[in-house]
Amino acid sequence: MMLNRLLGRDRRDPLTPNFKFFGTAFTRAKESICLDIMKLRYEVYCNECHFLNADDYPDGCEADAYDANAYHVAACNEAGQVVGAVRLVFANQAGCLPFEGHCATFDDFSFPPRAACAEVSRLVVNRGYRRRPGDTMQGMTKRFVEEGRLDAILFETDDPEGKHRRRISPQIFMGMFRQIYQHSRKNGIHYWFAAMEKSLARSLDRMGFHYTRVGPETDYYGPVAVYYADLRQLSADLRKSSEFLSRWFEGQPITLWLILKTWIRIRVLGHKKI
Repeated sequence: MMLNRLLGRDRRDPLTPNFKFFGTAFTRAKESICLDIMKLRYEVYCNECHFLNADDYPDGCEADAYDANAYHVAACNEAGQVVGAVRLVFANQAGCLPFEGHCATFDDFSFPPRAACAEVSRLVVNRGYRRRPGDTMQGMTKRFVEEGRLDAILFETDDPEGKHRRRISPQIFMGMFRQIYQHSRKNGIHYWFAAMEKSLARSLDRMGFHYTRVGPETDYYGPVAVYYADLRQLSADLRKSSEFLSRWFEGQPITLWLILKTWIRIRVLGHKKI
């Protein structure tokens, strides 16, 4: 509840209260969270979307040659189950990223230093968290994509169990996005690439995460194009648009005064900046 937040009684994360997020290097060791990530990817890519042939993964774990050179993030629900995953793949010794084997960039696009580049891929969310008509594969509801504002998630509801939040806000997506962002900034990664659909790029732009399209559309598990983001510019844009969201994304302390000020801006001034 809002009152509990202001009084410091609710210690959960203000934007992702129903989930915890973990980052790890790749391993096939038993009891590793990576095994649960691979099982979720298998379920989504093989059984649900049929992007990949299930017969190629007899152990029920989807993995590829890029996993060993990637940072993996898992989203776990309150029962400890992995319900979302994403990976950040680093350039190989030749400086190449996975998308370059399937998608082209425009002739006039100049790559930034490749050692500072990484590719965001294998983003999956358990189907139980995207059940409603219009839900995206990334777990965003149609309503949030059309109307949502990220720093408004804090005040979506006074339901202490967060059931309404699960209906409206992309907690899983946002938590994983923040995890790979913070890992990137700490490890000298300044540029992200992603092969994604136009609709996802529009959703990210609406949230304030601006990607630039740098390649033609191609058919790679559906119509996608290569998009590019400069993380330093993304950080600067967030600081301008929302102090609350910027501090949350950077992992900086969020004061009670900032929560109250954000509440006033959203509930009283109708999202106007103060």
